[in-house]
Amino acid sequence: MSRRLPISTRLAVNHGILVALLVIALLVTLQGVIRMLGIITEIRDQYLSSVDAEEEIHRSAWQVEVALRHAHFECQSERQEVDVHRSVLLARDRLNAILDKYRVHAPLRLRTAAERYLDLADRATSGDTCAFALAPNTDAQRTALDEELTDAWMDLVHDLHADLSQKEEHSRGIGIWTAIGAFGVATVGALAAVLIARSTARSISDPMRRLAAETMRIGEGDFAPIPKVAGPREIEDLWRDLERTRERLAELDRLKQSFLANVSHELRSPLARLREALGLLFDGTCGPLNERQLRVLTLANRACEREVQLVNALLDMSRLNSGMALKLEAACRLDRIIQAALEGERAEANERGVEFEVARRGSIPPMDLDSALMERAVANLIRNAVSVSRRGQTVRIERSLSMKDDRAFIDVVDEGPGFTAKAKDFAFRPFGAADIPNVGRPAGIGLGLSFAKEVARAHGGLLTILRSDRTGTTIRIELSISSGTSPRDS
Repeated sequence: MSRRLPISTRLAVNHGILVALLVIALLVTLQGVIRMLGIITEIRDQYLSSVDAEEEIHRSAWQVEVALRHAHFECQSERQEVDVHRSVLLARDRLNAILDKYRVHAPLRLRTAAERYLDLADRATSGDTCAFALAPNTDAQRTALDEELTDAWMDLVHDLHADLSQKEEHSRGIGIWTAIGAFGVATVGALAAVLIARSTARSISDPMRRLAAETMRIGEGDFAPIPKVAGPREIEDLWRDLERTRERLAELDRLKQSFLANVSHELRSPLARLREALGLLFDGTCGPLNERQLRVLTLANRACEREVQLVNALLDMSRLNSGMALKLEAACRLDRIIQAALEGERAEANERGVEFEVARRGSIPPMDLDSALMERAVANLIRNAVSVSRRGQTVRIERSLSMKDDRAFIDVVDEGPGFTAKAKDFAFRPFGAADIPNVGRPAGIGLGLSFAKEVARAHGGLLTILRSDRTGTTIRIELSISSGTSPRDS
């Protein structure tokens, strides 16, 4: 059913498919970007915020350590310039405030170290700060707390680095799979575009090619029905229009053939009477004729015979085209038919100064032929060869056979200028005639070759142009001599 869709609908559907694939590719990419942004947000909210709190605790605990160190140095000095009690108290209060703010979220080990610093600061500010700072065990306590605080911070940094590395791997994996997915969808889209383009093009070009071939066939005069062509709706509409045109042309061709048959039939009777009258004059029935009268009578008789041949050719063409049965004769000798055709054209050849040469190869068994039609077909080929030959040239008739293929060949070879490119296109079309250059022969009515071809086809054979160039033309009639191959009988 989709083959019958209009071309515009098919293109719209194909365009929709490609757009859908593009949207899928964009969605795959967008999904990957969103997931990566989610990981970045998670890192910012979960890790960086907690790092800020842990950094505040670490910094406040370290300020207590710094205040106790300064107190130790100031108390050793003879001239104390800083109020050590107040500086330790400020550091203690800041640490206490930070612990109250972040105690719940702080890691246990860091919180424990900070609380021990807070306890140490409480003891330093509860009495004599200098005495506490200069006490022998205070340095040891501070050193131990310093190591504990540093270890807690390093563990925190190590855990944070491990978590960030894991998130980085996860984010990288998302990016890779997103790129693979987008590339895969894009590849599928590209392949789909190519396949859709080829399918659409073939759905149009293949039926158009067949319709073009059928149009050429109709143009050559073959009006057989056109097989239905499947494709888009416009192609099927074109096929229906072409079929209607073919039917109309076939009807016109039938009318033309009927008209030619009727005209030819109407001309046959008066021409027969004219031929009979000319024969009586030649026989001297109406009295003796002088030389001048005989010459005029000869010209009139030749013109009459030419018209009789034309009328017979038209009637025979109508009979062949209408599919009427051949008048087959058993045990016909092909050599006798060729000889009769030669004798009928000898007068024209002698007048033009053209010689005949006959070559026979092998022995042809008797054949079932319509001898009258076959003789006229061979005579037409000989007449064409004579008409394109100049004085002193030779027309060669070669009869041969192929025992391998069980076929007989009649080749008519002339030394004329050959077919022009234009003449080759319609050489076998009825009424397709062209002037032959350099021989002074005007164009005929174009029945010779087409009639000979129809006769050959009616006998189950072929008529082909084997060669045509500046040195001459060879035209072959090919017939089957096998008893198993019967000519057309209807």
